[in-house]
Amino acid sequence: MQETNITIINRLQGLIANCLSDLVDPAERFALLDFPNHYNIGDSAIWLGELAYFDRRKTRPAYVTEIPTYNDERMLAAIGDGRIFLHGGGNFGDIWAGYRQFREDMLTKYKGRPIVQMPQTIHFKEQSGIDSTARAIEKHGNFTLLVRDHKSFEFAKRWFQCDVRLCPDMAFCIGPVSRPAPQHELLLNLREDQEVGAPQDLTAATSRPGTVKSDWPDEPADFQRHTKHTAILKGLMSGRIGGRAKMTELAYRERAQQRFDRGVALLGSARQVITDRMHGHIMCVLLGADHCVLDNSYGKTSSFIEAWGTCNNAEKAAIAATVDEALGILDARRMQPAAVA
Repeated sequence: MQETNITIINRLQGLIANCLSDLVDPAERFALLDFPNHYNIGDSAIWLGELAYFDRRKTRPAYVTEIPTYNDERMLAAIGDGRIFLHGGGNFGDIWAGYRQFREDMLTKYKGRPIVQMPQTIHFKEQSGIDSTARAIEKHGNFTLLVRDHKSFEFAKRWFQCDVRLCPDMAFCIGPVSRPAPQHELLLNLREDQEVGAPQDLTAATSRPGTVKSDWPDEPADFQRHTKHTAILKGLMSGRIGGRAKMTELAYRERAQQRFDRGVALLGSARQVITDRMHGHIMCVLLGADHCVLDNSYGKTSSFIEAWGTCNNAEKAAIAATVDEALGILDARRMQPAAVA
């Protein structure tokens, strides 16, 4: 079924709201853990989407932290007996070291306290990791696991004794984003990490005039200090400045927003985009950008698209197996009359 980008965004926001309706009590203090303090713009998009959802419910997390700075005493002082939300993304498994251990530690420390894992993709390579996570979930007894695709849902239902729900990625709660004026013809937004998919021949794409290639860009050298100072200034101007917890939440918002804005500038810099990043695709949907999507190493992106129909706007989005196939799709689109986003 053909949809516009706006229709897709509104539909997925509605599904998110339904999924989380009984998990968020605006009168309850709660924690949101695992702030993604790194260059991956997709994770910052998820964080902003999570905050946007809570803002719509007229509530804000009383305690936020990244994994290295987590502190039990500070969290408990901030949230009392409130529930714990774990940041969503694509690290539920054993590909990215450290996240599984932190998740299991929280389940072990806070048995019986409601813990909600925001929407994730599940991927394990080793049975030992599955077994360890399954034991922690079973012993905890009050864990809600939100997943972003049918494959993850079936996996979780098979291995984990908890409430498992299918839920779109939280970045859609950001809503439509204004697209900057393009400066290039084609952007190759291709990942350079361990999730990169099949090798691609980029000869035809890079030989075209007006083609640029970039994964998510690196951070400026003074980014952490700059965003902290900006958050303090904005907090003073808005009257929101307060104690350590509130200041940390404002600083994280600012960092996530500036990272997201950097991604918008990158993805909006070209008339057409080929990306193999899930949030390259999601952000192109938010931007109404003409793009094609390649899969990652283990099918995360194609599974997500299959679950939620984010390529239903065929005049703006399509999934392709190779860069050359994507070029053919984009070339055909350029020959068609302009479509409404």
